[in-house]
Amino acid sequence: MNVAEAAALAMWMRIRHGKIDDAGRVASGHAPFLKRRDYMNIETIDLAVTDLDVEVANLLGFEYAAKYEALPVRREGQHLWVAMSRSCDKTLADLADLTGLYIMPLIAPAEEIRFHINQLYGVENMHSLASQFLVDEQLKKREDAHDWDILMSISSASAVRLLDSLIEAGVLSRASDIHIEPFGQQLRARLRVDGQLITYATVDLAMLPNILSRLKIMSGLDIAEKRRPQDGHFTMAIAGEKIEFRLSTLPTTLGEKAAIRLLYEQTARLKKDGLGFFDDDLQKLTRLFNRPYGAIFMTGPTGSGKSTTLNCFLEELNSSEQNIVTVEDPVENPILGVNHVNTERAAGLDFANALRHILRQDPDIIMIGEVRDQETALIAIRAAITGHLVLSTVHTNDAAGVIERLVDMGVEPYLAAAAIIGVVSQRLVRRICGDCRVVVQLSNLSAKLLDIPDNAVVYKGQGCARCNNTGYKGRLAVYEYIIMDEDMRRGIGTNPAAFVDKWRENDNLKKNAVRNVLRGNTTADEIIRILGCG
Repeated sequence: MNVAEAAALAMWMRIRHGKIDDAGRVASGHAPFLKRRDYMNIETIDLAVTDLDVEVANLLGFEYAAKYEALPVRREGQHLWVAMSRSCDKTLADLADLTGLYIMPLIAPAEEIRFHINQLYGVENMHSLASQFLVDEQLKKREDAHDWDILMSISSASAVRLLDSLIEAGVLSRASDIHIEPFGQQLRARLRVDGQLITYATVDLAMLPNILSRLKIMSGLDIAEKRRPQDGHFTMAIAGEKIEFRLSTLPTTLGEKAAIRLLYEQTARLKKDGLGFFDDDLQKLTRLFNRPYGAIFMTGPTGSGKSTTLNCFLEELNSSEQNIVTVEDPVENPILGVNHVNTERAAGLDFANALRHILRQDPDIIMIGEVRDQETALIAIRAAITGHLVLSTVHTNDAAGVIERLVDMGVEPYLAAAAIIGVVSQRLVRRICGDCRVVVQLSNLSAKLLDIPDNAVVYKGQGCARCNNTGYKGRLAVYEYIIMDEDMRRGIGTNPAAFVDKWRENDNLKKNAVRNVLRGNTTADEIIRILGCG
């Protein structure tokens, strides 16, 4: 039985039980939780406005709900309606075997299903077994695995519950980082969601050593070392997604602090269309990245999405006809078919040394995680001039600043002018939640700071369940870019400082940000917070 046949069978069952009206839809009064539209002949459901029942959810149980990304939402007799992110014959058959009921599939977004699975089954369930398995596996490798103090410190029930729920909350909210830190006489746990730190919990400071010991065991670190920083990592599968957690510990005057970076498997699959570039700009940038040689630099502060943007374009360039090599510190989003190199300072493999060897590997495209010094900059520029497409990041405040930085590093202006074909500068701002967006009046101060008429139509999010009452959901790039032409090359080669000053007069980053405000993509307050605009 294929998907279409399964859908047809489900429809027939509903007809048999009087659940279909004359228009071929689910009759009103029988299933008000369904939307009046189909997806591959299967009804869709809006979980945000659906009353969910724990007893119905327990007909499947957490383990299988998480495995199949399937959430039971309603039962009538021997029929069970199940929200699923994807429907296939095997899944329907498995769910029928597990429950002993006729399965009526409904389509819903995977992230909404994962969120409601967590709400119904409890925050500890999603990965408590997985985290304990990871701890047990790490203990097998340690000589001190049977030390009583160690076993007691990592097995504290309250610490286990808090850490599991904290990681769970971080994953469900798509947090980029988790912070666990001493805060006076308390332990404070915070999540960075869409660039903003949000306090998740504040508990007794006595729990901090147990939580840190457990994290260190999971990451393969020395739990007895508390006077120097340590770095480690661990990987877990949560709700069907493989996630890497990179742990950094730091001794402070109040005790150790832990920061955990979350790297999602799905982030590597983000497409360039979802970055926030306007269509006309995206076409120009796509042509730029498809040039056969030259240097393209991404710039912006830490956390502005530079590497993510580069990886999106790199994934599109990836093909069997191209030899692509990257050197990064560290590799965060591996792409199948691309040769990724991790720098290793202890082994003498820094960016410059790695680049010299990469150039002997017959590369077509080279991506450098970051240009930090003169040697790396000169090798990258020369590689671009000699027929390679070189992609890299530089930390500057705007696109024109890349020219300043390279010249300051010792790159001759004429070499920079000859090698660079484009520069992109970006920031990340929060998107207005599409489910609660409303028109608002622009304040006089905001209008003045952004040079927008005070009667302009602008928007904000009122706050709803889907955006955790913040009014924002997700982020997008505000950006500016330079695509080099001959006049620009002459300007950089003869007087780079004058070129930089002239380009900055355009204030293109602010203009792009204002365009996003007027399109209803973000708010004036968010732009002022990120760009200043003072």
